[in-house]
Formats: sequence, C-alpha cells, structure tokens
Amino acid sequence: MDLKKSEIHFPSKKTMSYFKNIFTTGAFSKTPFRVLKRIIDEVGVPDPALVIELGAGKGEITENILTKLQKPFPPYLAFEINKNFASELRKNFKDITVLELDALNFAKFAPEGADLIICSLPISFFTKKNIDSLLEKIKQKTLPGGKAIILFHAFWLIPKLQKILTKSRLIRIPHIPPYYIIVYNPL
Repeated sequence: MDLKKSEIHFPSKKTMSYFKNIFTTGAFSKTPFRVLKRIIDEVGVPDPALVIELGAGKGEITENILTKLQKPFPPYLAFEINKNFASELRKNFKDITVLELDALNFAKFAPEGADLIICSLPISFFTKKNIDSLLEKIKQKTLPGGKAIILFHAFWLIPKLQKILTKSRLIRIPHIPPYYIIVYNPL
C-alpha cells in the first residue's frame, strides 16, 4: 500500500498537548476531517427527538452534527467530564446541554431513549465491566429507527462491540492510529 505523505498524520506541538489528557479523551490529536465527515455521513436520522453525545471533548463532532440538524435543534445532551472541555462546550454551543458528568450514567438522563447516540469515549481504557455496561446501555437506549455511532481506536474491541451491538456495521478508516466506527441500528 503506497501512502502519500499527506495521508500520514505526524505529531505536532498541538498534538502533543492532547497526551496530557489521554486517559479522559482517548485522543492523540484533533479528529481528522475524513473521520468527522464519515461520522456525519452516518448520522442520517432526519429529525431526532433527542441526541446524546458521550465524550463531547472540545466539540469537533458536536459542531458537525449541529450543522446537519435543523433548527430549532432537538434536545442535545453532551456529556463531558473534563471541566475545561465542558466549559468550552458551554461557551461555543449555546443550543446544547452540557453535563459535566460521567457518561457511563447517561441512561439516567434518557429514560425514553434517544434517536441518535454518538460515543467517542476512550472505551479501550475502561474496565471490562464498564465496557459491557456502557454497550448494554447504548443498545437499550437507542430507539428503533435510531442510530448509535461509536468511534474508537482499539481493534481488539471490535468482536465485543459486534457481539453486544448485533446488527451493527464496522467502518475502518486508515490513519495513524487507525480509526474504527461501529454503527448500530436497532430494529
């Protein structure tokens, strides 16, 4: 496989700043454009009644989802445990509700479920019990006709994700490190 220099991501000082939050963000750098585009292409829920974003970070995905949705925006719950990121989200996105809480408890805020759940949590750093719990909650809270989109890097999570989120699709996006997206559609 011949990679062009422009297709390879090289660390920069800005990239290095992500390392200090690696266990809460799971990110080495900003989400690449082609990954964001792929997530947005997958959204496809025309008029969601509720959007939940788990691990909203600095709002890279949030901003792109909001451009896809129609105003007035549906209720949008963005979970972000990092105080600085949560503050930045509140400042930059007035139309969403930012919850500075552990996203593992998101189900308490969506008793009926959600049409669209976006997850970019660093699940590879979670315990097996927390991974299983999170995936089960995502499965239970994604409404029929809705969609859950999970972004991750750890290829070893693929069998677990596909086992719990049956009827899901895997998307591989070549990058260093590689990106994977699981798209779950309940019946």
